[in-house]
Amino acid sequence: MPTRPEKRKRPWKTEKLAHQRAIDMSWFYNDRRWRRFSKAYKQRHPLCCDCEDEGVSTPTQVTDHIVRYLDGGTGFDLDDLKDEDFKPRCKRHHDARSGRQAHGK
Repeated sequence: MPTRPEKRKRPWKTEKLAHQRAIDMSWFYNDRRWRRFSKAYKQRHPLCCDCEDEGVSTPTQVTDHIVRYLDGGTGFDLDDLKDEDFKPRCKRHHDARSGRQAHGK
């Protein structure tokens, strides 16, 4: 029976963190309660709030926290998720905002 070759440690390559995130939030985003809330929220708020401000109608793709977990944001209690802690965003606006926050701009 063939065997899989051993993984070699390459000292010239740096170790990668999963998604380059400072904190693993899988405990929150992989929970059934979050997924159910997010799906219902996107149905209640079908258009991106930032696109609406620009006069464009783009469907909501992401339920975005207004204040990040790292910044002490609310809305991370899975038993008490409220609409006022979130904003509906398209992927473009969510990624732009998250990038600015992650890089301190």
